Amino acid sequence: MSRHAIRLGGAAAAGLMALIYFGIGLGVLEVVDPATQTESLLPFGAVAGAAFLLGAALLSTTDRRPLWVLGAIFQVAVAIMYVVVSRDRTPPFEVWGITLRIIQIPLLAALLYLALKPPEARSVRA
Repeated sequence: MSRHAIRLGGAAAAGLMALIYFGIGLGVLEVVDPATQTESLLPFGAVAGAAFLLGAALLSTTDRRPLWVLGAIFQVAVAIMYVVVSRDRTPPFEVWGITLRIIQIPLLAALLYLALKPPEARSVRA
């Protein structure tokens, strides 16, 4: 599989995650018990959605190993934060959060591959 195909697969995963986060922020997708929700999820959903949308755009348009290293670190931090924050939510784990973590697996795999394997040198023709 080519680096370009891996980047596009990662971009698709990041784009799907962005859509889910935007849906959470807009209240279209429910992640916590509405009876216990006291504040808007719009800022959270907008920021998270924008971050993943930016990641999708970068994966689609460039191939820079330092970006993929940072992206992989970001993905691990997001997964850890999900677990840490879950203790303070009702329910602690919900279908959209689990779905996001499942989609995050191929995204993280793509980022790790892109970060660890250097791009092949392009041949220059005279």
